[in-house]
Amino acid sequence: MSGRIGRPSKGDRVVLYSRPHREVRAAVEASAAKAGYDAVSDYVAAVLATHEGLAELAPVPTRHPDQKELPLAASA
Repeated sequence: MSGRIGRPSKGDRVVLYSRPHREVRAAVEASAAKAGYDAVSDYVAAVLATHEGLAELAPVPTRHPDQKELPLAASA
């Protein structure tokens, strides 16, 4: 078998935990989806990187913000 299977590496990353209020979590999830991120953690990492002046290290959205997901039944 040649080559690696799976998604490409996201680079040098470390875990950073936070326990925001439920309403904050809901707002962040909505913002992440609106911005085109499939993973809330990538959105949070992008916000933190930008806030700290390190925007070049921010993860990029996984899809265009205007791109909608196809309903599962429609893709079958």
